[in-house]
Amino acid sequence: MTHSVPERRRSQRATVGTRSWLAVPSTWPVQLLDVSMGGLSFSSPYGLEIGRTAAVRATLGSEAFNGQIRICWSRPRGATSSIRPPFEIGAVFLPLEDSSRRALESFLKLSPPE
Repeated sequence: MTHSVPERRRSQRATVGTRSWLAVPSTWPVQLLDVSMGGLSFSSPYGLEIGRTAAVRATLGSEAFNGQIRICWSRPRGATSSIRPPFEIGAVFLPLEDSSRRALESFLKLSPPE
């Protein structure tokens, strides 16, 4: 049985390619899945509690991005693999500095829509 979940995102999302990366201050690796002007999602070997804030650093295309996020959801993935960790996490951006906002806007304009 397949369950359909209604779309709740308020901003257009862009799938992130291999030239982009994300780092959260932690001791485990994460993988950026998608990003919008409102927030991002990433996979992680561990779940994070809703409401937690974290600093993120990323390279979007060729530009540096630094910002603060607040975790909105954290859920286990179905099947795990060595390529994608077992949790998917979604977060919203807290107010961004101008340089990071411009880097994100530039990246989203260059990314093809899904």
